[in-house]
Amino acid sequence: MSGVSRRAGRRIVAFACVAPLFAAACADAPTGSDPADDSLLARALAAGLAPMPTEPVRPVENPYDSARVALGHLLFFDPILSGPRDVACSTCHLPRFAFADGRQFPSGAGATGLGPSRTDPEPPPLRLMPRNSPTVFNVGLFGRMSSEPSVNGAMFWGGNAFGLEDQVLNPISADNELRGLTYAKAVALDSVLARLRAIPEYVDRFADAYPAVVDVYGRDPAMLIHRTTLRRAIAAYLRELVTPNAPIDAFLRGDADALTAQQKAGLELFIGKANCVACHRGPNLSDFDFHVLGVLQEGLGRDTTPEDDLGWGEHGGTRYAFRTAPLRQVALTAPYFHAGTAESLEEVIRFKNVARSEHEKVAPEDLAPEFRPLGLTDAEIADLVAFLHALTDTITIKEPLFLAPARVPSGLPIPK
Repeated sequence: MSGVSRRAGRRIVAFACVAPLFAAACADAPTGSDPADDSLLARALAAGLAPMPTEPVRPVENPYDSARVALGHLLFFDPILSGPRDVACSTCHLPRFAFADGRQFPSGAGATGLGPSRTDPEPPPLRLMPRNSPTVFNVGLFGRMSSEPSVNGAMFWGGNAFGLEDQVLNPISADNELRGLTYAKAVALDSVLARLRAIPEYVDRFADAYPAVVDVYGRDPAMLIHRTTLRRAIAAYLRELVTPNAPIDAFLRGDADALTAQQKAGLELFIGKANCVACHRGPNLSDFDFHVLGVLQEGLGRDTTPEDDLGWGEHGGTRYAFRTAPLRQVALTAPYFHAGTAESLEEVIRFKNVARSEHEKVAPEDLAPEFRPLGLTDAEIADLVAFLHALTDTITIKEPLFLAPARVPSGLPIPK
């Protein structure tokens, strides 16, 4: 199917499973009074689950700085970064949709409305977006072909970029995202930088965020506001969107009452019969590797493969392999999969329960070895869904950084 998506979509998120490193750190956690709960906790830790760390992994060249995070917060929500000044990063990553957008495919510059009600312009843009927009929660703890958090984590469904600093500027020049002013990536970015340099408040905020630059070059806007400082500011903000207070975190820290009986049954399946931990492990419940599941393809596809998407294969890896979705906040971020073709968690689990390719070009022998029929009953599927809801942090998401700012320096309307 090509053209506009046929599903309205809701919201999707990704879970990542914990690495042995984190399990070891939690080995001495207090246990519940019920021996069955103690056993489940021990087995969950041994299987690779662990609480989400409260701090992201930060590169040496971009350490935590409150002024830099505050600057990135403003930039993320400011439409000044887009060519027509009508979309921001937050347009496709809205706080009210758990930093996704609730759509099968996002719609960038020129569209109107937000979330599932967003409408593409007439005539339509040069290209619609070919993949579902994932949440940016916990991107500061993504791994690189590993469940262990890394400063070079896999940032896209198909392995297009590794590390936040490598990823955050790409949408600015993309004609189907923020739609830079020209088709030349460097020139488009330069145009956006020129805009920012012309806003006194941004010059002040960049100066506060990068005092070392001021020490060497003074307050010269051309030196303060350039691609390096811009990418580091946005990345610094995104790294702080950590959700470490879900019920599963409390359980893994020793609170036996943090999960309901049904969620505990789902956890048993997750680490046992369903073997979800084969790919969903580590603090983000993902191995951040690329696997072939034969997921149904919808949408326009990629530039080089119209109406199709090779995933990791587009970059020299296995054809039709896509990054394991991290599962944190997953109950809030439907639709699911790279093409947004599953509208509910139950639909995802039923697809994996059958373990049959829905892609006409993916043969049974091409499927990942971890992808096999599970033999789950309807009751067990319901238990797994209940467990996935235990991965939702409803405490941290109330923090100010998880909300849109009251205003942005450009004065433009904020997508929120």
